[in-house]
This record gives sequence, C-alpha cells and structure tokens, in this order.
Amino acid sequence: MKKFLGIVVLGLLWIIPVSADERFIPLELFTGGEIRNDKEIKYTLADKIFGEKRRKKIIGPEDWKNPQTGETIKVYKRTRKGQSGLKTQLFTVTNDGQCIGRVWDSRRGGKVIKNGCKFPLGVWKEGETRSFEGSSGGKPRKIELTILKLGKKQKDKVKFNWKLYDGSGKLMDDNDYTFSPGRAMTKLNDKRL
Repeated sequence: MKKFLGIVVLGLLWIIPVSADERFIPLELFTGGEIRNDKEIKYTLADKIFGEKRRKKIIGPEDWKNPQTGETIKVYKRTRKGQSGLKTQLFTVTNDGQCIGRVWDSRRGGKVIKNGCKFPLGVWKEGETRSFEGSSGGKPRKIELTILKLGKKQKDKVKFNWKLYDGSGKLMDDNDYTFSPGRAMTKLNDKRL
C-alpha cells in the first residue's frame, strides 16, 4: 500500500508542474469584459473604452456579412482615433478557437482578412509558440504567437509576442502586447522594423 501511495504522490508531483505553467485565456481578456469562472469561449457583451489616451474602443458582438463569401458571423468592432482619422477593425474567434483575429480592417481602403490571429484564446502554456496561415487582402500571411508571461489564473494579465510574415517568410511586424482584466490592451511594444 505504501508503495502504491508513493507512486500516486510522485505522479501528482509530475502533473502539477506541467499544468501550473498553462491556463485558459478567456475572450473577455481581449474585450475588457468581466471574466467568468468557466472555461468556455463565449461572445459576451463588450463596450469598453481603453488605452492610455482613451482613444480605443471595442463593442460587440454584432453581425457582419463578409462581402466576399456572403457569410454572416459574430464580430467585435475595435476602433481607434488617430491623426489620420478613425481606424476600424472587426474581430472574430478563429483557428478552431485558438485565437481571436481580424476579419476586416479599414486601413488602405479596407480589406478582408482570412484566418487572422491577433490574440490567444483557450488553453496555452507560458513560452508556447503557435503559427497560423491566413491571408490579408488576398495576400498570404503567416502569424506567430508566443506567450511571454501567462499568470496562473484566468483573471491574470497576459503578455505575448505577435509576429506577421509575408508569403515569402519575410518578417513584416513584431509586437509585444499586454492585456489586463477589465482593461483590454494595456501595453504595446511595437518593434519598428
């Protein structure tokens, strides 16, 4: 019996460190909404003004009809007031629930984005990197997310690196983002290329 208990204890000690560096990242961390205790990705209501200068806003979900496919999906609308006017981006859950990504961006005349990935969702591990293939305005893109700091609870902030590559593999964009509970995006480190 003692041998059996020893094996069980060793087994638990092995499991605990492995699961301690992973957690569920909820959609509400992206939208600034109230974080629930369950581990399900749900389109909850969002109406949040955020950012240091309070020029960013996210609302939704709302229905959006893709002009290329005719499909209607649920999206969040994120806007930012800037020197060149108002930038609008639409986001939805993508990549089998692994992230929320852009489906439309108003910049440069507006463009549809396929399989975008801008923020990690679901269960991720600290230090983990995942890659996603998509397109922006019909041009192939690769997106890479790496979790830099995760925290242990669903209500902890998340820091991650987001990289965007063109179809030939050339790095186009490299940013570190921090999202905090109830506040949405709280920090952006744009590594100007």
